[in-house]
Amino acid sequence: MHNLKHSENNDQKLENVRLLFDSILQGQRIKLGAVKNGEKWYSTNCPLPGHEDKKPSFNFNYSGGWTCFTCNKKGDAVHLAKELNLDPTPYYNSVLKKTGVDALPRFDDKPKLKLAHKKTYKYFEDYEYFKKTLSKDLYNNNNLALFYANKFGSIASLKLLENYLIGTDSDGATIFWYADINNNICHSKTMQYDSSGHRSGKITTDYYGIATENIKKPLYGEWIARKNKKAIGIVEAEKTASAMSVYDESKLWLATGGLSKLDQDSLEVYNRELNFYPDIDAYNKWRIQVESMDLNTQIYDISKLWTLNELEPPHEKADPVDYFFEHVEVRQDPDWSQDEYDSIFG
Repeated sequence: MHNLKHSENNDQKLENVRLLFDSILQGQRIKLGAVKNGEKWYSTNCPLPGHEDKKPSFNFNYSGGWTCFTCNKKGDAVHLAKELNLDPTPYYNSVLKKTGVDALPRFDDKPKLKLAHKKTYKYFEDYEYFKKTLSKDLYNNNNLALFYANKFGSIASLKLLENYLIGTDSDGATIFWYADINNNICHSKTMQYDSSGHRSGKITTDYYGIATENIKKPLYGEWIARKNKKAIGIVEAEKTASAMSVYDESKLWLATGGLSKLDQDSLEVYNRELNFYPDIDAYNKWRIQVESMDLNTQIYDISKLWTLNELEPPHEKADPVDYFFEHVEVRQDPDWSQDEYDSIFG
C-alpha cells in the first residue's frame, strides 16, 4: 500500500479506495506508512477523474481522510465515493458478513469532516517600514515603477503602484506586499527588474519570522476584493496582475505568485466568477486543477491572443501582459514630461 508506483493498475487503485471505505466501518489501523501530526498516512496515484497522476500525489489515512496535492482536493471517503461515482454498498455487504457488524452507516448521513481547531494566523506588524517602502520618493530608483511610468504615463502608473501595494527596498528592488481580504499584511515578495521591466537578479519571499504553521498565503491583490466586486482574473505573476488592471478594467486582477501556488482554499473567499489566465506553458496543469474545483470558474488559453491575430508568442512562458505590452497602447497622458514625472515621483 505504501508509496505505490504509477505502474500499479486500476484494480489496485480501486482496492485502495475500498480499504479507505473499510477503515470507516472498522476503524482499522496498520503499522506501515509515514506519520504526520500523529496520523499514519499512505500515498498512491490519484484516482480522481481527469488526473493522469504520474507520481504518487494522493495521500490518505485509515481514519478516512485524503488529499491530492496536485488536484488540491481533499475530504473523506464520502467525498471520494461521490468524486468517483462509486456505490460501496456491495463491498459493505461483504464486510457485514465477514465481521458480523449489525448496522452499516449510510454514506449520505455521514457528517462532513471538521477541523480539529481553527488555524491561528500571524501577520506583519512593522507598519512604519511598510509605509516607508511605499513612499513615492523611492519610485525613481525602482525600475518597475519607471517602466510603468513610461508605459502607462505617470498618473496611471502611480495609481497602479498604490492600489497594488508596490514598494521599493533599499537596493531599488520592487516589493510586492501581500495582504488578505481583511487588510492584514501577510508577507512580501521582492524582485529586481531591469529598465525594460524584466526580472533581473534577486527574488525573495519574506515572512518576517512568522512560523510556518501561522503563515497565511492569500492571492496577491486579495485586499482589493473587499470593496471591488468585479469578476476576478487570476494570473501567475504579480507584475502581470498589476499591469493587467490598466489594460482590462472589467476585472479585478489577482496573482497566485507562481505556477505551483494555485490552491482552491485560497479562492473560496471571493464567492464570484473566477477567470484563470495561466502562462502558455502552464495551461494544461492549471486546466486540470481548475476543472476539478467546485467553484464558478473559467480558464483561458492565452496563446490565442497571438494566434487569432496571426502572431507568434514571444516565448513558451508568455503571459497575458506580454501580449498587451507589445500590441496595445493605453498611455493616458501622452504629453507627459520629465518635469511632470518629477512632480509625481519626487
